[in-house]
Amino acid sequence: MAAVKEGPFGRCVYRCDNNVVDHQIVNMEFEGGANATFTLSSFTEKEVRKVRIMGTKGEIYGDMEEGVYTLHRFATSERVEFHCGVSGDGHGGGDDRMMAEFLHHVREHKEQGRAALTSATASLQSHLIAFASEESRLHGGMPVKLGDMVNRVAVKSKS
Repeated sequence: MAAVKEGPFGRCVYRCDNNVVDHQIVNMEFEGGANATFTLSSFTEKEVRKVRIMGTKGEIYGDMEEGVYTLHRFATSERVEFHCGVSGDGHGGGDDRMMAEFLHHVREHKEQGRAALTSATASLQSHLIAFASEESRLHGGMPVKLGDMVNRVAVKSKS
């Protein structure tokens, strides 16, 4: 309660400089023709991340708060559940695992060997998607090509 009464968390979001997105839908089209939609909404009962991957032969859906993912195969109606340990509050426990992996590589002085949970390249790509989403939002929903964004960043870094 002290943080709410005395700190920035108690400010009225409608009467301050807070310009953080509170709801957003991002549509992405990948080179191979696959599409993805990311939906964010602050106006929910629970802060939870859910995943749904739909393919031609089945789908995977999961709840990161519960740590349960279900594979449903269309042809056989088979359902397979995967239970994942969920710990910590950082991205379904992912922050803890990512830092543990990073520390492992630093302590062992390894650049290769055990496969990283997420590579620097994958991390960069996911951040570029987030930056492109924000650029699109700020420009009325215009499409943004990641290749164009990479080229602009490269030009800025050279100057």
